[in-house]
Amino acid sequence: RERDWSECDRNSAPIMRMPPVLFAWALATLLSARLACAACADGDCSMCEAPEDCASAAGCADRSPGDYDAARCEPCSSDCSDGDDALMSDLDLGSCGESMAIGAGTGLFGCILPLVLSCCWRRRRQAQWMLSAPASEVQRAIAVVKRSWTTTSSDANGAGSTAHHLQIEFQASHSDGSVHAVAGEILVLGETYERADESKQVEVVYPMNDERDFKAVGDVGTVASRLSTTERMGLGVFTCFGAMALVICILAVSGTGCYLGFGPFVLMLPVGALVGYFVVYPCAGKAKRATTPISVTPCAAPLAVKVGS
Repeated sequence: RERDWSECDRNSAPIMRMPPVLFAWALATLLSARLACAACADGDCSMCEAPEDCASAAGCADRSPGDYDAARCEPCSSDCSDGDDALMSDLDLGSCGESMAIGAGTGLFGCILPLVLSCCWRRRRQAQWMLSAPASEVQRAIAVVKRSWTTTSSDANGAGSTAHHLQIEFQASHSDGSVHAVAGEILVLGETYERADESKQVEVVYPMNDERDFKAVGDVGTVASRLSTTERMGLGVFTCFGAMALVICILAVSGTGCYLGFGPFVLMLPVGALVGYFVVYPCAGKAKRATTPISVTPCAAPLAVKVGS
């Protein structure tokens, strides 16, 4: 904020070579400028003739709405370095509060898309890991199909969907050498169901020491290679939600005149992605396993032929 006020003496040397009349006029002009500079420096804001003088003067702030107006160089109520006090004095705290509330509200809708994307990404990464992980981390087994059936449901529009179920049993090995018999139901894709219904066998894969999280290998390969129809439809819907939330945020926040509301909106996007990856997907998997009837019983003899990963 410190300014060298000696610049008020600029061009004083050539004045001495002027004719007397011009010299007197120039001297009067110079003295007037010096007095204005001195008054501006002492805090008389109305005497600041240039915006840099107003910005450098102690206790003054340029509040001109457009081009610099010396009449709008006004005293600050507090420290206003570089005009910050003028900016803060013009801020309407009520408008900023409304702006941030709008940003947070629209951000809740906007964060749904990164949340769903992170869940899909983690599901695909897990499927790729289960197919490529070594035998010390993932095991495979040939399960015997005890029963196969389908269920059909329809929505309000009459559109129906078919779910394919398998009741299977297989042998699971733990890292300590123990063997467990696993019996339970599994929901599979149509292609996997047709093969299993014909051969009465299905290959399953499960994490070491966590045989309750078993999946059909055919389904895992499909998940690892492409998005399902349901996932694509969901992403399309939530993309529309996100776009609408962004448009509403821009229009509403701009209308308040305080742009701090964009902060909460932008912050909600990575928060949604993190919540989806670390909270929603794991909890959904645990809830699904908790509602699926699966029994695990220690055994000495295999119930099915076990194959390596």
